[in-house]
Amino acid sequence: MDVITTHTNADFDALASMLAAKKFYPDAVMVFPGAQEKSVRDFLSASHIAPEFARLKDINTGDINRLILVDVKSYHRIGVFSETLCKEGAAIHIYDHHPYSSEDVKGEKEVIETVGATTTIFVEMIEKEGLPITPLEATIFALGIYEETGSLSFPSTTARDLNAAAFLLKRGANLNIVSSYITRELSPEEVDLLSELIHSSRDIVIHGFTIKIAKASRDEYMEEVAYLAHKLRDMEDTDAVFVLVMVEDRIHLIARSRAHEVDVSRIVQAFGGGGHPGASSAVIRDSALEEVEEKVVKLLNETISPVKTARDIMTSPVKTIQHNSTIKDAGDVLTKYGVNVLPVLKNNAYAGIISREVIEKALFHGFGDSQVYEFSTTDALTVTTDSSVRDIESMMIEQNQRFMPVVEGSRIVGAITRTDLLRSLYEDILRKGRHYEEEHRGKPSIGRNISQVLKSHFPPDVFGILKLSGETAEALGCKAYLVGGSVRDILRGETNLDIDIVIEGSAIAFAKALGERLGAKVKSHERFGTAVIMTESLKFDVATARTEYYESPAALPTVEMSSIKKDLYRRDFTINTLAVKLNPKEFGHLLDFFGAQRDLKEKTIRILHNLSFIEDPTRAFRAIRFSERFGFKISKHTLNLIKTAVKINLFEKLSGSRLYDELNLLFNETEPAKAIKRLSELDLLRFIHPDISITKPLIKTFESIEETLAWFKLLFIEEPLHRPHLFLMALFEGLKPEGREKTLQRLLVPPHVRREMIKGIEDSMAILSRLQEASKKDIYYTLKPLSLQTIIFTMAKATEKQKKAISLYLTSLRNTKPFITGEYLKKLGYTPGPVFNKILKALLEARLEKEIESREDEIAFIRRKFHL
Repeated sequence: MDVITTHTNADFDALASMLAAKKFYPDAVMVFPGAQEKSVRDFLSASHIAPEFARLKDINTGDINRLILVDVKSYHRIGVFSETLCKEGAAIHIYDHHPYSSEDVKGEKEVIETVGATTTIFVEMIEKEGLPITPLEATIFALGIYEETGSLSFPSTTARDLNAAAFLLKRGANLNIVSSYITRELSPEEVDLLSELIHSSRDIVIHGFTIKIAKASRDEYMEEVAYLAHKLRDMEDTDAVFVLVMVEDRIHLIARSRAHEVDVSRIVQAFGGGGHPGASSAVIRDSALEEVEEKVVKLLNETISPVKTARDIMTSPVKTIQHNSTIKDAGDVLTKYGVNVLPVLKNNAYAGIISREVIEKALFHGFGDSQVYEFSTTDALTVTTDSSVRDIESMMIEQNQRFMPVVEGSRIVGAITRTDLLRSLYEDILRKGRHYEEEHRGKPSIGRNISQVLKSHFPPDVFGILKLSGETAEALGCKAYLVGGSVRDILRGETNLDIDIVIEGSAIAFAKALGERLGAKVKSHERFGTAVIMTESLKFDVATARTEYYESPAALPTVEMSSIKKDLYRRDFTINTLAVKLNPKEFGHLLDFFGAQRDLKEKTIRILHNLSFIEDPTRAFRAIRFSERFGFKISKHTLNLIKTAVKINLFEKLSGSRLYDELNLLFNETEPAKAIKRLSELDLLRFIHPDISITKPLIKTFESIEETLAWFKLLFIEEPLHRPHLFLMALFEGLKPEGREKTLQRLLVPPHVRREMIKGIEDSMAILSRLQEASKKDIYYTLKPLSLQTIIFTMAKATEKQKKAISLYLTSLRNTKPFITGEYLKKLGYTPGPVFNKILKALLEARLEKEIESREDEIAFIRRKFHL
């Protein structure tokens, strides 16, 4: 027997979810595990759907083979059905929207989404499957969504809830009925209870958050206490409210919160209840009101995180300068590292700050050789790591100070800029506002915390490694971040297991500690502050957060230890600057300093700063690669900067090996025909060789190579092909022999590869005509000496008739050989010598031309052609 059930004290979301689940489990029995809220009971009594629900007393839990839980996943809240959880062979299916908890039931099938109502999940499934629903069903589903989301006004409401509601309206949902059950006037009894709650309430402040606790007693339970808790919170404008109502020997605890940091579900779970971070409830037996109140306050103090401090938002480490350095030196440091203010140190102790504005004016007036300390601001305000962000905000605004040093004793440990402060304020606004999600279902939410997205996209072992990485970093007193393509691609809805972790601290020490916990191999590179960790299933990179500067255009960068923000700033494009915090306290928190989420949404490749191509011209090739690989456009400003770099011939300074590497990646990850056109449009081909140009035959060859590779892949021939080299051969084929040699040398192509590519181009030119009217024997002897790479390149340029010849060779002739060997010839009585080669060659040619097929045919052929 299949049973659909929900939580005790069912609300409209529970009712609607049960009815919706029935559409996917048509043979299942619907049954409530306990009571229903008064409004639900009133609705059931006024409608004709009540008979569709079985009575609890008629259900034998021992007969249940599959239990479908909707709008609940806590075993505390499903009544007698918790017995089924222990039944061997019973399948558990869960559909819910509540946050994960350590006491959650584990299901064979789990559909758990971050939406405002469980009903939304089912409505999306109904719409996707194209299932019909009646206007009454649409109205019930709308009741579930509207009640659970506060008529689409609670912070937990998502765009998906709005879309689901719109779908239901199109299917005939009656909002008059919905509003009659959700919007109503308070009864005299409810007004009386609300008045008592207001007069008995007291406010407590914990870490800057105001929480109201209200108590009352009643002889009989009043159904709508939860509604009154909402009213009380909204009337009093507090961050959270806890309502305690004593009825006989039970206390009904209802909690509501509008602050992200005050997670009321964690408090309520301690009393055996459950719900959301913003709305939870529990029923407590055999306790006094004062006792429960005291425990609530104690739990609040233990669970509410402090407000943000300087430690949470500061940039660390900070680039500094010694007090006796010259003004000219300070100007060079500012330019090299791209900063605007430098803390000044005297005997390694903080002594003041100096800004770019002051340095530029000092240089203008001829004080380049003066000491930095002489022009420093020595009375700038400072804060400690424990200073609250609220205090720092006031200080920076009131004193008009754009750079706030963070010190511990006399040592500078970080700094806070106006950008850091604005980002912190913006994140607070986002947390208190609605949750933002992708417009298209099935793609991950671009929210501020993506821990659930990480969990759903990564295999369990990889997700476990990320969690352990954060715990290891925390134990070492440093910070760990997941960065790079894996974060970018998750937000694009794809899984990328190319894991890169950046550490604010020592990556080597972190890697050794994590490797020990994982029982993994660790390969360290002390010089670069990087390491590679190798488990049985995963290999991933760890690096110390770094900054870099370039001594000259197109040179390799000089790298130094820095902060995560500086580390991300040195990357090529905004879409590659995302990071995710891994330390336990903020695991899954997404960092986006440079607008990466915007550019992912707008499908745009955008450079980080105006000198980016000057410092590293290979980024122009990467821009094309990412643009073609993802189907993104290159921003107008980025294109203009590439054109500027081309105009000043910057790419001539680019080392050949780096250009060769980029071309390999470009031809490996994109559609090469499109990529080569983009290179031509931006006038970049001339930096490979001035005589290379785009022609119709060249594009045709590129497209034909793609088609040939697709065909070859279907043959399942287990021999490696170097895909990019085929396109490079096509690109260089039109050059004169000396031009090919010069270009390959310029690119610093390895000598053996260079020889293979040149020979391949020359051989392909020579053999095509020989394949036009060739016999099978001729085809074999023509292609046998060639490398597979050359054969595939030749096939891409061949006519249909020539392609058939090459195809015949690869699929049949290539592996042709006689059954008879030299040893067998001895058994037949032949004496070893030159005759062996004649016999074996004759056998091969006869097999190629299908004159003989079996061993017996070969023996007869030998006896007929070669007499003893």
